Amino acid sequence: MEIRQLQYFLMLCNELHFSEAAYKLGISQPTLSQQIRVIEDELGVPLFDRIGKKTVKTAAGELLEGYALQIVQQLENAKNAIADLRNLNSGQVRIAVLPSDLDYRLTSLLIDFHKDLPNTKVKMIPSIDILNKVLSNEVDIGVGLAIQDDPRLNHIPFYTETYSLYVDNEHDLAMREIISPEDLTNIPLVMYPKGFYGRDLIDDWCKEQKITIHTVMETGSATSLFQLVKEGIGATIQPSQLNEILKSPNIRAIPIEYSPIRELEIIYRNDKYLNRAALTFMKRLEVFF
Repeated sequence: MEIRQLQYFLMLCNELHFSEAAYKLGISQPTLSQQIRVIEDELGVPLFDRIGKKTVKTAAGELLEGYALQIVQQLENAKNAIADLRNLNSGQVRIAVLPSDLDYRLTSLLIDFHKDLPNTKVKMIPSIDILNKVLSNEVDIGVGLAIQDDPRLNHIPFYTETYSLYVDNEHDLAMREIISPEDLTNIPLVMYPKGFYGRDLIDDWCKEQKITIHTVMETGSATSLFQLVKEGIGATIQPSQLNEILKSPNIRAIPIEYSPIRELEIIYRNDKYLNRAALTFMKRLEVFF
């Protein structure tokens, strides 16, 4: 059984359609069918059932898929390790990060990283689906809110922060020293849309506090939210250190009693080789925060 055949097999597992898999592999459908038959003949069991126009994995196909993924991943790890050895001062790191963090928090880190490692290519990929980006190998590491432990991943917690209510200086609450959860129910808010990690964290906290908040406008950018606050459209609930980074003199952060807690972590697949560029970036990230 050859690596190329396993790659054909895995593509068919993913697509479950011979024509689509063959198209993505850049080969003909008869060639793909023939290669799958070769594997089945070698193993002595069918890997797929052809039911009309549908293709489904057999129990043997499910079993082989798990091992094939490990084999292909280990081969990729070997290639990356050797490339890393040959290119001591270069490399690439792909990072999935929450759009809001990329919007305001990580720019200075990227500038310093490039100054020290100018030959290292960094690809920052904003996403609200960091977990699947990491698991599907689209990125090397993910940086975002802490998630439930997953046996496929390594988790490195590196930062915890509270949330505050942000209002413009002319707001009725601007002189308050602290805001209670109940106070938030009567305040028009501008927030991230539902489905964004930061918004879901706030909504979950509201359920714990048995309160309901009301939004008048929603946007996916921290910068635009602050602009809306500055113009008096509404207040917003964001990480407490955000104003220190954005430096908006016309906006005031008011601590929230029993504040939501935001825990950040780095995640990466525990079967994946991380090159020097990725490891260096992770260390810089921990120190930076």
